[in-house]
Amino acid sequence: MKKWLILVPAVFLAACSYAPIYNGKAPYPGSQFMLMQSPRHTLDFFVESLTDDLMVSNTSVSARTPIAVTSFVDLQNMDATNWLGNSVSEGFIYQFQRRGFKVVDFKTTGSIQVTHQGDFAFSRDWKNLAKEQDIQYVLTGTMLRQEGGVLINARVIGMQTRIVVASAQGFLPADRIGRDLDTLNRMRTEDGVLIRSDPTMTQPYTVILRP
Repeated sequence: MKKWLILVPAVFLAACSYAPIYNGKAPYPGSQFMLMQSPRHTLDFFVESLTDDLMVSNTSVSARTPIAVTSFVDLQNMDATNWLGNSVSEGFIYQFQRRGFKVVDFKTTGSIQVTHQGDFAFSRDWKNLAKEQDIQYVLTGTMLRQEGGVLINARVIGMQTRIVVASAQGFLPADRIGRDLDTLNRMRTEDGVLIRSDPTMTQPYTVILRP
């Protein structure tokens, strides 16, 4: 009986320090006390791993070097991205900033637009953004859709030299993504204009990732 009483606090403390890895598809499986620590999506761990690889291969970027992060694009269509490409870039902004890097968010307008729909400080319309930004390096990459998931390549490139100063590669399994890759929020640029395609339209060769 005494041994059982000793084990109970140990199990309770272990549970408090554990937060389930969440893929976004099902209700959060953790108990209420686990929410004391922010739950993390599996995509967070994937981007964190790629960031570690970029740190290892980095030859030029320092904490004082202004760097921007752009959307990851479809390798078969460099003018197109989707929710996954934007989510990966958002994850890299977080990972680089928490490591002390000087990340430039070029999508901020420098003002707050107050509307009936909400209050906005971001824009994807280049006319609302600063014409000149202090950016020396850009972190970008590509996505290649495969049957079992997505192959993602990331790299940091000098804006003036076009030289790759850091690179990383990883495979994101379909069951870790949490939603279809192509059926939602597909975007592309055409003549400098951002176009959102009809989410119900797919091509015969399109691979739909259904976790």
